[in-house]
Amino acid sequence: MPSAIGRPARRREDPRLITGRGRYSGDIRLDGLVHLAVARSPLPHARITSLDLAPAQAVPGVVAAWTAADLPETAREFADWVPRGMKTRARPVLAAEEVNHVGDPLAVVVASDVYTARDAADAVFADLDPLPAVGTVDAALADGAPLVHDDLGSNVMGSSKRAYGDIEAAFAGDSIAIRERFKLARICGAAMEPRAVTATFDGKKLTVWTSTQHTYGVRDRLADMLGLEKERVEVLAEDVGGGFGPKATSYPEEILVALAALRLQKPVRWTATRSEDTTTTVHAHGSSFDLELAAGPDGRLRGLRGRLWHDVGAYPASGSNQPSLITAHMVSAYHLPAMKVDYDLVLTNTASTGFVRGGGRPLGNFAIERLMDRLARRLDLDPAEIRRRNLVQPEEMPYSTGLKDVIYDAGDYPRLLETALERGGYGELRKRQREPRQGKLLGVGLACCVESSGWGTEPARLRVEKDGGAHLFIGSTPQGQGHLTAAAQVLADRLGWPEDRIEVTAGDTGAVSWGQMTAGSRTAVQVGNATALAAGSARRWLLEHAAETLEANPADLVLEDGVISVKGTPSSSLPAADVLPAAGLEVVETFEPELANAYSSGCHLAVVEVDPETGGVDIVRYVIVHDTGQAINPLLVDGQLHGGYAHGLGYALFEEAVYQPDGGFQSASFLDYTIASAPELSVTPELVSLGTPTPHNTEGFKGAGESGTIPAPAAIANAVEDAIRQLRPEAVVRELPITPARLFETLG
Repeated sequence: MPSAIGRPARRREDPRLITGRGRYSGDIRLDGLVHLAVARSPLPHARITSLDLAPAQAVPGVVAAWTAADLPETAREFADWVPRGMKTRARPVLAAEEVNHVGDPLAVVVASDVYTARDAADAVFADLDPLPAVGTVDAALADGAPLVHDDLGSNVMGSSKRAYGDIEAAFAGDSIAIRERFKLARICGAAMEPRAVTATFDGKKLTVWTSTQHTYGVRDRLADMLGLEKERVEVLAEDVGGGFGPKATSYPEEILVALAALRLQKPVRWTATRSEDTTTTVHAHGSSFDLELAAGPDGRLRGLRGRLWHDVGAYPASGSNQPSLITAHMVSAYHLPAMKVDYDLVLTNTASTGFVRGGGRPLGNFAIERLMDRLARRLDLDPAEIRRRNLVQPEEMPYSTGLKDVIYDAGDYPRLLETALERGGYGELRKRQREPRQGKLLGVGLACCVESSGWGTEPARLRVEKDGGAHLFIGSTPQGQGHLTAAAQVLADRLGWPEDRIEVTAGDTGAVSWGQMTAGSRTAVQVGNATALAAGSARRWLLEHAAETLEANPADLVLEDGVISVKGTPSSSLPAADVLPAAGLEVVETFEPELANAYSSGCHLAVVEVDPETGGVDIVRYVIVHDTGQAINPLLVDGQLHGGYAHGLGYALFEEAVYQPDGGFQSASFLDYTIASAPELSVTPELVSLGTPTPHNTEGFKGAGESGTIPAPAAIANAVEDAIRQLRPEAVVRELPITPARLFETLG
């Protein structure tokens, strides 16, 4: 039989979704459903003088209204994990004494319908005494800046560094150094589906449907804060309309809706409006860099040093862990003998920051790839040549970067670069640039990348039934990646079972005892290998129990398409289901990799046209050469790369969550927060796969979810700078997104 692994196949999820049969958290229909709405702060920083619920309670149809004082003590605040030694501040479920960003929750109202609930929430009277606020990193670090939290004594919640090698020697002697400052705007997840939660309690079990990437994280948070055993809480995310990282976090609304269902003994729902979602769901990026890169006269890198300032918002969440990922991805695909990058985590009166597609990786990649282009200009070398001289070679794998636990497992980085140059017609593009032209300026940009993927452990539970059905249960929560399709392909191949007899369940805490989030390009690696392990265990059991009936050694048996036969004697066979007991067979396996990560890699080539009259940037060609290991389903990989490119294009040219220095939020809706849409995506990326299986796992899988995103901002910025230097040779692109206004400023 041809292998199911590596076969392009349409997603089994699609027919249900495109025919309107999806079940999102806001779609759940329950008898007696009531609706919850949240009254929020319009101010970025203020002392709560008083909250009056009476006007809201007087609205016909209101069932309940609560402030922080009405919540159980265990359900009033929660903290996310932050790096060791950092100051932190727990996030309030409802603010009690002070609000610290626009959208901070003040009170909740539950009513018979959503419109009444929202009207009543608007009727809550909040007497707020404004306090000085800081809405940007620059404002927070200015001399005499107001403090986000007075008792912490500083707007820097903590500092640390990533370092290895002899950084002083790297910059000594005949080293040539370049120094640049870069700033990358805050971004939002901007998922098509705003966050939504529905909950019901039947007297024994609390069931919660939520738009999340981490059902088990929500389950554990609810059980802990509401005083319930985990077994009495089931969290489901049957369908999720995009996650991209922000939905891997637990939120106050999940706690409030669950608490309301418990108290009122009614099913309860909350669905965010678009502006509410943008204002309160974690953002990402918002980082500034001051970096210096040293190289020898021959262009070979010697060291990188500098400082990173990273915005964590008012309540530190997962974003406080981003600098370790950012700095790790500053190495990219190069020999970098030394590094010393200090970083500060900066509190601001803004929404918390977390992870959005790329999880900090695009920031580190942007920094080093922009510096590589600046170094090439300084040394009068072609940007391709400066990269060629510094790439890690395939024979050096596994390659230890110098950073703790950052060991590149497999890849041929020079081949990725050369293929991108060849596929993109790099030499011809350079010739075209030298030809006289009027109007738009032609620019070419390159960016290499290495992506950490496949972290953590993951379980899989497999039931093979007497009727020949195989049911796989996985813990990772999908949001459009194709979990069900990919897992079914792995199971079909490694068990030897017909795909049409395979069912896969995900996004339900009842499926397995625990599971990790879907994030960080980990699902193909972790779920794929856990599925393969479970399939292998079941296969061995079936062959061992069929051996007696077929009078053969288990080693001489094959299992294909649900039929066990003797090698070379296909007539000596029996259906595999025949050897199962009446109760069927169940196995549970957990994938626990020896190495911390599997590393994908790639090289992007961007070709742009820049209109110096309008400041417009058009992508005219884009090439992605990628190594994502053994692909489970190449069609899914292509989809991930296309989607990832769209995100990267947005980071480069469009996306910016704008806070004023005083904390005012200016981009709460898609009228003000711009994402790449169909017209901007008229150019389809050209994809070239050069997979090298990884020794990280027996299946050779690597992640692909962020490979299209990570190098895109750098490649596009390099192309734009390459173009505008034809008008202004000293021009430098230092800030993202590259808006027309910023482009005009750069052109002087």
